Amino acid sequence: MPETPSIYQTLFRGTLNVSVVLIGLASGIAQLTEIPIEVAQWALTAIFLACLLYFVVRLWQLAFVVRIRDLTGDLQDAARLLALQQAGHQHYLDAIQRISERERPLFSETLEVLVTVGENDESDRIVEKRVTTPDPLVTHRTMRPIVPTDTDRLARLDEISFKTIRPVGGTITALPLEQTRRLRVWLIFDPALTTRTEWQVDYRPVGLWRPLRERGWDQVVWDDRLPTVSGTPSAFTRFQVTFSFPESDQPPSVKERAGYGRMGEPERDVRGRWEVVWRDEKPAGRRYVWDLTQAPGGQRS
Repeated sequence: MPETPSIYQTLFRGTLNVSVVLIGLASGIAQLTEIPIEVAQWALTAIFLACLLYFVVRLWQLAFVVRIRDLTGDLQDAARLLALQQAGHQHYLDAIQRISERERPLFSETLEVLVTVGENDESDRIVEKRVTTPDPLVTHRTMRPIVPTDTDRLARLDEISFKTIRPVGGTITALPLEQTRRLRVWLIFDPALTTRTEWQVDYRPVGLWRPLRERGWDQVVWDDRLPTVSGTPSAFTRFQVTFSFPESDQPPSVKERAGYGRMGEPERDVRGRWEVVWRDEKPAGRRYVWDLTQAPGGQRS
């Protein structure tokens, strides 16, 4: 089977053919018209420069075509690699989900959440304090931190400065399961929880309360959907949320949309910030939606 000429062989042959044709035509014309030697020299020089320019332009064009082919190949390879990675990641998520389904939450728990509305994007903060009573043990958990969902930007653990604290008896390893607009985290306890244990997570979702600062109102949603072996609708035995607002002339307002739980009155703390405490002493696997308002113009500079 004959060998296919390369791009550069084609370039050389094409340029050589054009050069031969041009030089032949010029020589024939010169002989027929008896052009003076000096003029013929200038003409041949011009033809040579034209051929050289053609060669350079042709070389650049073919190099450009080769580069486009290479980039296209790289893009296809990257797409195939990304597809493989996504498939592998999905298998990873499916495996974690199967593990979670096999080890239904065998525990009861109290939860206190401190929601801090900062003076700026960087000072927004969430602290979740938990007291877990295992029955008989808890090896791992999954959770969804509260992060901004009004943009298409992906949420990452390092971007929200996610920290776990287990003051006594071991460590908690946090691994990202989903880094999307709704971040999901896998928490692994080492050693497993076998007795009543206090622990907490602390994170800073930058810009979480920007809409509240800009327009004066916002909302936060919490789904209490932890399945239990005993069949009760919630693993929580007590659920409390403290909303902390920046100092302002007018008190903020917090309301649970469905009327669940009990809402306290806004009070100032020692720093002059406003605090509103909400409690549900009998959680029942509900979906909570809190509406928050604070007049932007009322905040002190």
